[in-house]
Amino acid sequence: MSKEFEEVKADVAEDKEPTTTVRELLRWFGARRRRTGVVKRIRNELDDAGIVTTPDFTKVWIDAEISFSKVPEAAAPAAVPAEDQGQEEPQFSPQDASFLISMLKAANCGVIAVNPQDTVEKAITLMLAHDFSQLAVMSNEHTLKGAISWKTIGKRLSHNNELTEVKDAIEPAVAIEDTEPLFKATKLIIDHEFVFVRSSADKKVTGIVTATDLSEQFQFLSEPFLLIGQIENQIRVLLHGKFEVEALKEICNDADEARKDSIQSVADLTFGEYLRLIQKPENWEKLGLSIDRGVFCAEMDQVREIRNDVMHFDPDGIDEGQYDQLRRFSNLMDELEALGQ
Repeated sequence: MSKEFEEVKADVAEDKEPTTTVRELLRWFGARRRRTGVVKRIRNELDDAGIVTTPDFTKVWIDAEISFSKVPEAAAPAAVPAEDQGQEEPQFSPQDASFLISMLKAANCGVIAVNPQDTVEKAITLMLAHDFSQLAVMSNEHTLKGAISWKTIGKRLSHNNELTEVKDAIEPAVAIEDTEPLFKATKLIIDHEFVFVRSSADKKVTGIVTATDLSEQFQFLSEPFLLIGQIENQIRVLLHGKFEVEALKEICNDADEARKDSIQSVADLTFGEYLRLIQKPENWEKLGLSIDRGVFCAEMDQVREIRNDVMHFDPDGIDEGQYDQLRRFSNLMDELEALGQ
């Protein structure tokens, strides 16, 4: 157990409410992303200590601040019936897999707002200063009146309407709660170009998510898939035609005869099986590569580990170092192909 978490437990025992970020909490447990196993381990430690996080550390942006406090008495777990004791707890909760709108950075960064009586010049100046296409129109941090944007200003001017105050160019705004699944919110964002996000706890407007934010998030999540797909194709090209089917079957699990029978070509192997294939010196020789087998396999093994992370479609994504590893390995494969190896 990390020193930091022990300090949190001591503080909470004294009725304090220490804070940290989700990213820092993950670091205390030797993790970088909220994978299912990591979430379960942290939840178990929190439950054992009688501690909850506010907000729930699985439901917010990875750099959002969370606080620790004692579990409210009313929320304490009920006693387990005798007949159910000894049964294994569920390993996975569907809620832990939900990709919520609150997990996006844009949903947590607050909003630049004007009130309906502000001048249009003020709204224009703020949009120019912050490079925004729209602003929230609010009378206070809880009351969203609508939005003003370049589009609404242009529409009013095109109809020769006089523009003096923000209320002269206001349009209705869509607001959703931060507990809304991202994929349900996607259609709203596409249809309206942006949505405001409210805290389900106190109804404050916590951010605005635009179509641009959405496209950046999907690129962030999809780029690793594309890189890994490219690397797998490069490896298949490297291995194609170099091995007999029996050699390919040899690296499969001996206990899985059905799996062995399904192997007819390199394309039928898993990424881990590619690695096991070329780790054998006699198989490496067949590739005719004038590079070090140990170094190449170590680099490829790192790609394999990253691939396992990526296939969980984790909303926290992979870090820049892992991106670099994928790009470097793909570039290495390109170099080998260019050299005719």
